Amino acid sequence: MDFFTQALNTLKDSHNLRTLRDFTHFGVYISENPKAKKLLNFASNDYLGLSTQSAVFLDSALARENTFFSSYSSRLLSGGFEISHKLESLLGTMFDKSCLLFNSGYHANIGLIESLSRIEDVFFLLDSFVHASVFDGIKLSRARFARFRHNDLEHLRALLQENAHKYKECIIVTEALFSMDGDFAPLKELIALKKEFSNLKIYLDEAHSIGVCGDSGLGLAKSLGVENEIDFIVLTFGKAIGSVGACVLCSASAKEFFVNFARSLIYSTALPPINIAFSYFVFSHLADFRAQRVHLQELSIFFKKNLSLLVEKHTGENADSAIESFVLGDLQILSLVLGSNERTLKAYEILGKYGIFAPAIRYPTIPKNTARLRFSLTALMQKEHLEQALCALQEFFAQKHQKKGAK
Repeated sequence: MDFFTQALNTLKDSHNLRTLRDFTHFGVYISENPKAKKLLNFASNDYLGLSTQSAVFLDSALARENTFFSSYSSRLLSGGFEISHKLESLLGTMFDKSCLLFNSGYHANIGLIESLSRIEDVFFLLDSFVHASVFDGIKLSRARFARFRHNDLEHLRALLQENAHKYKECIIVTEALFSMDGDFAPLKELIALKKEFSNLKIYLDEAHSIGVCGDSGLGLAKSLGVENEIDFIVLTFGKAIGSVGACVLCSASAKEFFVNFARSLIYSTALPPINIAFSYFVFSHLADFRAQRVHLQELSIFFKKNLSLLVEKHTGENADSAIESFVLGDLQILSLVLGSNERTLKAYEILGKYGIFAPAIRYPTIPKNTARLRFSLTALMQKEHLEQALCALQEFFAQKHQKKGAK
C-alpha cells in the first residue's frame, strides 16, 4: 500500500475524507445533476442574495467598459487596470483608509501575515479560531506567535502581560464574525487593550461580516464606529458581496509596504477587470440592500430560536445526550453541534432525504469532538425553508430516540 492510499484510508476510517462535487444552482436550491433532486442550499455564503444582481450589472456601462476576462499579468507588470484604482479609491473613501486589492481572502491573509512578519521584533496573538489562511501565513513566515482561547479576553491579556514588553510590535489577529462558531469578536474590548499596551495593533478579518453588519453593510468595525482604531481590516468579496477578490484597508505607508513585500500580490496574475467591476458595482449600491440585511437578521433570529427549542426538547427526552447537542451562532451562520463525525454524517444524510443540503463540518476544520451541521442563511430564503430544515432535524432526533428505545 503506497503512502497516498494509506493516508486516504485513514481519513475514510475517521469519516474525514473530502471529495469534490459539482452542482447546478437554482437560486436557493442546488442539484448535483439535471436528474437529481433539488436541495435547499444551506452551504452558500451569498448572504444577501446578490448573485441575482449579475444581470443588472451586465447591462450597465460599467460592465461594457470592463469586459476583460483576464488581466493577463501581475498587477505590478502589465495587469493593472483603471477599475482596480477606482474600487480601491471607493473603499478607501468609505473607510478613510488606503486600500489594496488581493485575489482572494486566502491570498490576502497569507500575503499580509507573511509581510507583517518582516517587521523587526514582531509578535502575533491569534484567536484560536481564526481562518486557516492566517495560520498558513504564520507557518510560511515562521513568525513568533501565541494562540489565545477563542474570544477569551482574560487569556489574551495574560499573554500580552507575559510577552508585550519583549517585542517592538504585537498584533492581535481576529475575525469580526467567525466562520465556524458564527459569533462576533469582542471588538470594543480588544480596542480597549490598545490603551493598556502601547505597542499593540489589531488585524481584523471581516470576511463574513462585510455586507451583513450595519445599516450600510460595511462590516462590524464600521457599524460600531471603531474602524479608525483597527490597523488592518481585511474584506473579502466572495461571500455577501457576491463577487471574487479581497482587499486590506490600512495606512498609506502600510499599503506601500504590502505592494513591495506581499508575495501573494506580487507573484499572482491580477483579478480580471470584469470581476473587479462587479465588486465596484455592489459596493456602490451596498447601502441600498438594507431590506435584505433586515430580512436576513429576522431569519437568523427565527431559526436560532426554533433550533434551540428543538435541541432542548431532545435533551429533555434523552438525559444521556445533554452534552451532545447545542446551537452556536449570533447571526447568519448557525451550527448544530452533534459531537461525533459519525453522528453528524447521519444527520447530514437524513437532511438530504428531506431535500436539505447542510454540510457536515468535522476535524481538522474544527476541534475534535465538535462535529456539526453548519447552516448558512441567505436573504433569498423564507421562513418556510427554515421550517423544512427543522422538520428534517426532528426526524433525525426521533430516529435516535427510537433506536435507544428498541434496546
